[in-house]
Amino acid sequence: LGAIVGIVKFLLGCDPRVKFQKIQGAVPPLACACFLEYNDTNIGNAIGVIELIYDAHPEAIDDDAMDFNEHNRHQQVQEFIINQLVYSHQARDHRLMTTPDDNGQLPLHTALQ
Repeated sequence: LGAIVGIVKFLLGCDPRVKFQKIQGAVPPLACACFLEYNDTNIGNAIGVIELIYDAHPEAIDDDAMDFNEHNRHQQVQEFIINQLVYSHQARDHRLMTTPDDNGQLPLHTALQ
């Protein structure tokens, strides 16, 4: 599975539109990568692939194909999805994004640190 990270990087580098393709006409690459079965020996590489695909197309985390309640996913995959969904929902909240915290910093400043 280690080579797959390099392959995904290569594919995204060759054609950034790969991130929009649907597998079997319905499932975006991020959802497909999240639905595969992983074990403790290959989860590190799997998360690497999932992060690459997510970074290329973060909006895909909100796709209907990303069944949030999927119980058969590896725990680390499920945690990644939950964390990104929380961030995605926060990023869409204009009030939250423009309200300084107790230190006077906006969420963007905090994210960049």
